[in-house]
This record gives sequence, structure tokens and C-alpha cells, in this order.
Amino acid sequence: MRWSWVGLLAVVLACAEAPRPVQTKTRWPVEEVAFTVRTVDPAGQPVPGVALVARRADQGSLISRSGTSDATGTVRLRVMPGWYVVQAEAPGFVRALHTDARIAPGEEVRLELTLTPAAPFAGRVVDLEGRPVAGAQLELTPSGDEESALHTESDGDGRFRFDNVPAGTVKLLAEKEEWSPTRLKLAAPQPELTVLMGGLSSLRVQVRRPDGTLSSAASSSIYAEEEEDFFELFPEERSDAKVFQGLRAGRYRVSGRYAPASGDCLWTRAIEVQVLPGQQAEATVSFEEIQDVGPWRGVAVDASGKALAPGQVTAWLANGSLDAMGLHGRCDVRSEPDGSFSFPHVFQAPVSLEWTATPSSMRLFVDGPLPRGTGEPATFRPIFGLLKGRVLRPDGQAQTHFKVHSYSEEDPRGEYEHGAPSSHTYQWVIEAEGFAPALVRAEGREHEILTVPDAVLDVGRTVHGRVVAEDGKTGVPGQEVELVEVFELETRGRRRPHTVTTGADGHFQFDHVANRGQFLRVDAKAQGTVLHGLEPDEVSVQLRLVPVAELEGFVTEGARVPLAGVNLEVRCEGGFKVDARTDAMGHYSVRVPANRPCFMHAEASLLNVMPRPRPPRVFFSPRRIHLAPASHHRWDFEPRHGPAHLRVSVKASREFVTAFVLPGDVPWPGSPEALDDLIRAGFKPDPWSNSWVSEEGESVFVPSFMSGARFDFRKLPLGHYTLFIREEEQGFDELLRIPVDLSRDGVHAVNSERPAREGGRPYTR
Repeated sequence: MRWSWVGLLAVVLACAEAPRPVQTKTRWPVEEVAFTVRTVDPAGQPVPGVALVARRADQGSLISRSGTSDATGTVRLRVMPGWYVVQAEAPGFVRALHTDARIAPGEEVRLELTLTPAAPFAGRVVDLEGRPVAGAQLELTPSGDEESALHTESDGDGRFRFDNVPAGTVKLLAEKEEWSPTRLKLAAPQPELTVLMGGLSSLRVQVRRPDGTLSSAASSSIYAEEEEDFFELFPEERSDAKVFQGLRAGRYRVSGRYAPASGDCLWTRAIEVQVLPGQQAEATVSFEEIQDVGPWRGVAVDASGKALAPGQVTAWLANGSLDAMGLHGRCDVRSEPDGSFSFPHVFQAPVSLEWTATPSSMRLFVDGPLPRGTGEPATFRPIFGLLKGRVLRPDGQAQTHFKVHSYSEEDPRGEYEHGAPSSHTYQWVIEAEGFAPALVRAEGREHEILTVPDAVLDVGRTVHGRVVAEDGKTGVPGQEVELVEVFELETRGRRRPHTVTTGADGHFQFDHVANRGQFLRVDAKAQGTVLHGLEPDEVSVQLRLVPVAELEGFVTEGARVPLAGVNLEVRCEGGFKVDARTDAMGHYSVRVPANRPCFMHAEASLLNVMPRPRPPRVFFSPRRIHLAPASHHRWDFEPRHGPAHLRVSVKASREFVTAFVLPGDVPWPGSPEALDDLIRAGFKPDPWSNSWVSEEGESVFVPSFMSGARFDFRKLPLGHYTLFIREEEQGFDELLRIPVDLSRDGVHAVNSERPAREGGRPYTR
């Protein structure tokens, strides 16, 4: 049943065209082509003196040509065929960027580039008394284009000037060390702008208790709302207030704290204060109108109604952190042996309760509405489900050192825990030195703690084998052999497969192999590949390499314009992957595992634009290939062309959430293996950049867990598609299936929760 999915996808994608066998390799001509650019103003008049650079469009390419326009506004270049981005700069005009210059071989290409006049933007930076401020750093950002900020510095007379400013709304930031920043939002042009800057400021903070008396100076803190990096300087603590010196002007969140006499509770309140340049601001955080409505009492019980053992019970009196705007609070008390607890001082009923064991090995939360607070039971449950088990040696003794999902565990009783965030079947592998990996499979339930059967280890079996070449006789030395679980065959990176290296005559040996079906996989690159299903009782094997097929071709636009820097990835059944990249002439060559269904994915490079690369202008659909051993084929690739753009936004980070699209009405996959087939065949989203080099030469990196899960699929032909949103968890995937009708041009938006919160279908691995 599994391989029937591959056949289905071949029909759905309509891409089963066989590559054409070839006998010789042909190369595109490398002769340079005349490329003439004429620069004009909006009235069509020539603009002389324009500095023009044409760079190959693929990110990182060093191929470029430059020139300056003559009296007729013309720049004549000679460039290699390919896709180019053209940048033009001239005094009095906004910097122009053209990202779609396509140069085909053999014929002159002409481009007319219209330059937009720049809006005059100049002025003077002065202090509050009108004196010039030299050395101020100014940053100007056009509205809606945060990545195109312009920078300059005021001179000795405080004067500054920006070139390349487009007309319209802009934001201006003026900064200088030991000065307060000035932030302005205004419209360009601004031929003579005065920017006022003030010195540093101070903030005096008082906190008043409910009875109106002043609290300790230590009970306040501040946070700068407009600063990315803010470090609270050493404030001056006086008897009645705390004074923060050397502050930059701006908005500050001022937080005050009040602790009732019992010491079990903490109330906090935060207000916003505007601090003006060169002045001292005053702020009072008051709890005077807040009434104590305690005590709030309850009894901590588990799901069966049994009293929980003594532990710490925490009450949160409002949603959000204690330093957030508004009124918040937290109480911590210890429950009694009968589970009873009491919060003596609360300003309102808690919004959530937490119970923590002592020592803190377990945390439970109240799931559902809270009781009235007059001594009723409060039912605590785990925020996530939990599966608890033991690892035992063959003699029944505890195995104290082991790994669960490749994470090391150490417990004198051999005990371990496995999270169960939702209700479905979980599966994990337990490894211990000297024993075969044990496979555990159990049902988990959300918010429940369940015990799973003991995992009793055994020494397993020894598997002897030999890797031989295509002739079936010659041993292959120094070759890595992988022992892979069935459910991990196409999920590289989750858990490293067990590997050994063949000896001088191609022999290898695996010790402590589990008595269940697995796979032996060999990827000998140019020599060939082999995937062998290892039966539960098999102890001796010979792995004969299947020669690879050679595939080459060109990636072009319209079979004429070569596309350089296109990354090609071939994904094959069994977890085999090979990569290639087109050269300056769009040519690629790759060795493909033979006798197995594969899909080739092409992805154009991000555009070679600074400071931050932009998405490419061309996009490709995957193509199915199935090649014979030792065959040689030619296959040319071209971008897809369609008027539809699918934009998918998931309320999650990119760390564990991905998306892919397939044409037609594709049903739910029936197994994890069928899901892998879909992933292999699916359209990938547009490439995404999480690192770049700024104009100042600084490396910028945004980790995936800090980036929103937004996925774009551009240039799709009109029709019906199936969108799959996948969330990877430890030991399973959760999947959403969303039919999408792209029957009209333009952007189609899909907004979704992550699969774990939207009722995604689980696939245990």
C-alpha cells in the first residue's frame, strides 16, 4: 500500500515525463552580450552621470559590471547571459533597483530605467537652547520600507543632509551618546528641518501602600519601552523615593511592589510615564484604592479527588507577568497534609493555581473554573500529560544509565518520564550500552499521568554483512553502513542512526541489534546505493550496490536565459538525498540513486541585494524522476508561471512548523510512511533568509524560534490544491489538511492555528 502513494502523486502532479537520454554534454555559449541601459527622468529626459551596477541576481555572486551614463543617459555594458539586478544612483534622484533584467545569449538587450527625483531633506541638529549639536547620528526610514534606512551624521555646525530620500512619510531618529534621542515622523521633502535634542533626564519614583504610607525605595523598578537594550543604571535610593539618573527621554514602564505583612503574597502595579529631555519626571505607583479581600482558601486534590501531598501552591491574581502594565499579584503558600491551603492577602480571586511538589519534580495546574475560595476542592492536573516508566535489565534489576529519544537519563530506580501534550499514541526508543535499543509504544492522555509497562532490555542479535560492488564480488572498504528504524527512514536528524564502517574486504558487523524489522542503508555516492529491509531473525546479509544514474541539464527562463545559483535537491524513497547547484551558465550535473522513485526540487537563490536579500523572482514545481542504474539523462528545468499566490500564516514559530502544497484533492495520508511520500513530492514554500550582513558589516541572525511561521507559495497556476501544515513533535507529527481553491488571480490568504491546537491528525513515529 505504501508505494501506491508514489503512483498517486505521479498522476496528481502530472509530472511523470521521463528524462531524455543523452550521449554528450553540451554547454551554453559563454560569449558576453551587449547590455544597454538608458536612464531617464519621469519626463523621459536623459539623466547623465548615473552610476550603474549590474550584478548577477543569485545571492553571493561576484559577477558584476558597472558604468556611468553619458550625456544621452546611456550606459553600455557587456555581460554574460543570465538574470541580473540593476542598481542606479545619481545625485538628486532616489536610488533605483531593477530586479528583473534577463539577458539571453546572442542578442543585445536594452533596458530603460526611470529615476525618481529625490525629495530634499536637510537641516540642523540643535540643543534646547539653539546651540548646534555635532556628531549626532541620524537614521531616516521611508514608511513601509524598514530595510532601506539611510544614515548620516551632523557636522560641526549641527548640519546634516540625506540623499536618495523618496517623497512621502518618513521616520527620523537622532541619537548621540549622553543625549536623549529624538524621534520624529514627518513628510518629505524637508529642505530645512530643525531637530531638537535634549540632554539626559532623571525619574523620581515613589510607591504608596494601601494605607497611603510610603513604601521602601527598593520596591520599584523601571523599563524603557522604546529601547531595544535597556540596563537599569544604579539608582539613588532615598528614604522616601528612588531616583533614576542618566535616562534617555522616552516612555518608561514604572513598576511598584507591595508585600502584605504575612510575606506570602506580592502585589505589583505598573504605570507608564513620559520622560522629557533634560528634565526630572515624577511618578507615584499607588495601591491606596486596592482592597484586601483575603483569605482565599481551597483544598488541593488530584483527578480522583484524593488530597495532594504537602507542596507549594501558587496563585496568580491576574494574567500576564508581574512586571506587565496594570495590577498583578502572586501568592505562594504550603499546603497541609490534608491538601488544604489559604492565601491570606488577595485583591481579587486568582485566575490560575499551580501546585509544585517538594522537591520540585512535578508541577500541576488547575484545569477549568476555579472554586469560590471558601475551602472547596481545587482539582490539579498536569498541564501536559505524562507517561512514566522503568527501564530494567534482563535480570529484573534497574538500568540506571540510559537514553530516551537520544537524551541521557540517570536514575537509581531506572525511572523516566515522557511528555504527552495531547491524547494519542506515542512511541520512543530506549538505548543502553550493551543492549539492543528497546521500542516502547503507549497511549498518552492530555492532562493525565499514566504508567507504561516496564521496558526490559535484551542483548539482541549480531548481524554480519558485506558491502559489494555492482559485480557482486568486489568488497567496498571504508564505507559507512547505517542501521535505521523503519519509522525513521526519512526523518534524518531526529535520532542519529547506528553506523559502522566496512573493513578492507567490505565486511561489517552490528552488535546488539533489536529483534524487529529495520533497514540497512548504504549511500556510496558515485559508487551506488542500497537499501535492505532487515528481517527480525536475519543475522547475515550481503549488500550489493546499485549504480547511480547521471542526470544533467540546464535551468533557464524560457529556454534562453540561464539561471545561476539555483539549488537542486533530489529526494528519493528510503531517505536518500543528493544536491546540486547551477553554475553561471545555468548548468547542473547530479548523480541520482537509481531504481527508486525520486522528486527533484529546484529553488532559486535569494536576490543578490544588500543589505537583506529579497525573495527570488522565479519559482519551480517539483518533478518526479525514476531512473535506471548506470543510465545518463538530460533534463532541463524552467520556472513555473501562474497568477496565484498562496500565503499561509500559522500562529507559531518556524522552529517546528512547516507547510507544503500539492495540486488537486489529495487525501489524508494513511500512515507515517505515506506522509513521508507526500512531503517528498510537495511544493516547498518560498526560500526564507534568517541571516544577512547589514550595511555596517555586522552579521544579523534570527533563530527559527523567533521567526513567525509564514509561508508563501508564489506563481502557482490556477486550480485546486491541498495545503498541509505539519508540526513536528518528539516521536510524532501532527498534520492539518486544508483544501484550497486558487481559481482567481492574486493573493489567497490562509490563517491557521498550529496543528496541535487545531485538532491536527497525529502520526506516531
